Amino acid sequence: MDTGAWVPEPLAPSGVRLDDRQKLACLHRVLAATGFNENMAGHVTMAVGDGTDDMWASPWGLWWDEVSASDLCRVDAHGTVVDGRWPVSPAIFLHTELHRSRPDARVVVHNHPYHATLLATMGLLPEITHQAACMFDGGLRLVDEYQGQVLDADAGAWLADAVGDAIGIILLSHGAIVIGESVEEAAYRSVTFERMCRLTADAVIAGRPTFEIAPEHRKGLRDAFRTHALDAYWNGALRQTLQRDPTVLR
Repeated sequence: MDTGAWVPEPLAPSGVRLDDRQKLACLHRVLAATGFNENMAGHVTMAVGDGTDDMWASPWGLWWDEVSASDLCRVDAHGTVVDGRWPVSPAIFLHTELHRSRPDARVVVHNHPYHATLLATMGLLPEITHQAACMFDGGLRLVDEYQGQVLDADAGAWLADAVGDAIGIILLSHGAIVIGESVEEAAYRSVTFERMCRLTADAVIAGRPTFEIAPEHRKGLRDAFRTHALDAYWNGALRQTLQRDPTVLR
């Protein structure tokens, strides 16, 4: 397969121009709609990128499928809310140290989606057995030591060190982290990560052998999904989100 031979035609646009908070609110809704959540658990952060270490963060106590742009909180590198009408999770330090140590980690998604969490209870990583999973080639990591809740900067630094340069992470007995350089990338990676976790978990349950994609085929597929499919996924997910509830942008 020559992944560099085909260039996609212009895509149907989302039809709206969003600011960062609106994009991040839509990301919460997109992931909730695909099952990348556990009721009111989990949190997403996005680096503000204005020369500070501040980030936009999920409000504590709201479920992802009810978050709107005005609900998002601006948090500094010490985990303190500096703008916003809600508190944030005390586990915000799971994010602060990843943002601090990883310039590419503009968006950090953490939650306990069912199939990723099922693998977390078994100490397993998802396998690269389907072509879309190749977007995680070389980027998977199992943090195989449970350290309890990440409630301070020291615990966050330990986790960031354990995560290293990974983009798809299983936390033993806990859940998942997915990292992206943009909201669009974080969205597509997150839904793909949970799907590959489901494929792996179902194979384990079925007791059937799986066939991982050979390493020599993975890079081309990884690059193709990033260049050819990223915007297509986001634009479609955004259109459907706004059709369901346009008040997410408020």
